[in-house]
Amino acid sequence: MANKIAVTLATLESELHEVNSIRSGTKLYNAGKVEFELRNDGEYWAQVRDKYDTRGVILKFTRNGSYFERHYCNCRTGNDGKCLCKHIVATIFAVQGGIIDSNIKLGKTATVKTIVSESNKAKAVGSGSLDVFATPMMIALMEKAACECLANGLEQSQTSVGTQINVSHTAASPLGAEITTTATVEYVFGRKIEFSVTASDGAGEIGSGKHTRVIVDAVRFMEKANSRVENK
Repeated sequence: MANKIAVTLATLESELHEVNSIRSGTKLYNAGKVEFELRNDGEYWAQVRDKYDTRGVILKFTRNGSYFERHYCNCRTGNDGKCLCKHIVATIFAVQGGIIDSNIKLGKTATVKTIVSESNKAKAVGSGSLDVFATPMMIALMEKAACECLANGLEQSQTSVGTQINVSHTAASPLGAEITTTATVEYVFGRKIEFSVTASDGAGEIGSGKHTRVIVDAVRFMEKANSRVENK
């Protein structure tokens, strides 16, 4: 059974798009201006009636249905295959049967805190010889903030896994300092979420960078992880 097409507003907003294309595409969809069909190659071909013209749109979604591999419209904006025009947006809504919003939105933030202690200092975790907040522990706290950012946007069977992090640790924090990390959603590409992350103590910022997480089905992910060892 094919996965349901479900491209969220946050994903559309993350893409290169014409000014007001999402709002105008919503109006076209709500007015019933889109007719489409699924071709044998997995592409959706659509005709979108817009004022005095009818535009042709081609769409192909990824296998999980949360993103698109290809989009094209024969209007001036959408014909480069890079920019989303209102006709492409309207077609996406028509194919998936509605406008899909979620609690994962651009600009959403989450913050978590900890105190520098004997257990998370560099000397204790093996990332140095000093009694200061360890870089690996700062990274872990940044990831925790990102997880908190996604917490109420996941289905019961889902979780998120970290796939990439690139951060700088620019200042040392002594024992007893309070560390605050914040993650902010910057881009949403289907199930892949990109964050900006920062960390600070009472004296100012101590670290910053970028972090990527992917939403997965928890059971299937663990089955795949375990099979790597079992089949070795």
